[in-house]
Amino acid sequence: MIVVVVVTRCYMQYDSGFDYYTIESCNVEDADVHSMVRDMNEEHGCNEDFDDACDVGATDIVSDEDTSDYGNVIGLSDQQIMRKVFQSKEFAYEFYCKFGRCQGFGVRKGDYGKDDDGNLIRRRFFCNRAGLRDEKYLHRLDRQRGHRPETRTNCMAKLSIYLDRENSVWKVRKVILDHHHKLTPQVMVHMIPKFRQMSDVAKAYIDGMHGYGVPTSKILNYMAGIVRGYSLLGFTKKDAYNYIDKIRRSKIADGDSNAAIVYLERKAAADPMAMARYNLTEDSMLANMFWVDGISRVEYQYFRDIVAFDSIYKKNKYNRPLVIFSGSNYKQTTIFGFGLVLNETITSYT
Repeated sequence: MIVVVVVTRCYMQYDSGFDYYTIESCNVEDADVHSMVRDMNEEHGCNEDFDDACDVGATDIVSDEDTSDYGNVIGLSDQQIMRKVFQSKEFAYEFYCKFGRCQGFGVRKGDYGKDDDGNLIRRRFFCNRAGLRDEKYLHRLDRQRGHRPETRTNCMAKLSIYLDRENSVWKVRKVILDHHHKLTPQVMVHMIPKFRQMSDVAKAYIDGMHGYGVPTSKILNYMAGIVRGYSLLGFTKKDAYNYIDKIRRSKIADGDSNAAIVYLERKAAADPMAMARYNLTEDSMLANMFWVDGISRVEYQYFRDIVAFDSIYKKNKYNRPLVIFSGSNYKQTTIFGFGLVLNETITSYT
């Protein structure tokens, strides 16, 4: 028996409250993890191309293991996986994800089959490098962007399960463990898109520091310094920025116009020269809104000889014109004010 310690996320414990140290202990049997594939369907005379449609009623391998307890997965052979029984297809998918994480490959859901009544009776899960990119996308003449790097290698590794209606459990029909591509090292497996995620502790830490006005870049730099590198964060910078943007949107989803008005009024209260004006429609909806800060008003006093009124900006989800009042400050553009108008009519512009 060989004991292997796999560090899935090697975060350091400090006084700041990080609780990121997650270690999984996997017992490895002497059997080879990548043993030769045992095709159960071929043993029963089934066609490999239609393995999920084959009847494996002759298979007498039944497991009474608790499907919620997957135990140690890194040393499982194909014969051991064939004896697995799952209470649901979600448990089977969770098991294969854990197996892929210990092995170093991502997992994606594949095709499925239903009976005549529309009930799901079979499901397949693949390696994330299964299949190939369709050639019709490689020879398009109207393509404006370059191709993304090819990641799929037509890997045949998979887990196929079927529903045992008599016992109301899901059993393994076929499993292939061999990969014809390099597996991801354990120190980087958490960066696979399927396994890359922000923990609740990291989210709480970002929310706390962001609430005190710390810029996102500074927060990430500090967190990366604590865990000794960006690669050990468990997520990318883009994930962090997307999370913060999602939080901001959720706060104003139910009253975004009111939130904008409150924000501008607070700015006007903090800056005596700032101002914000708005009016409502007959339905008590926001019609037009105009705002300007103190610095812009001061610059207008000195550089108001030429005022440009630009109303071409409509790149917002409301499709309302965003008008910008600008001028020239010694060959540099300066902003005098902003306005969000209801529509491009004389009344709105007035």
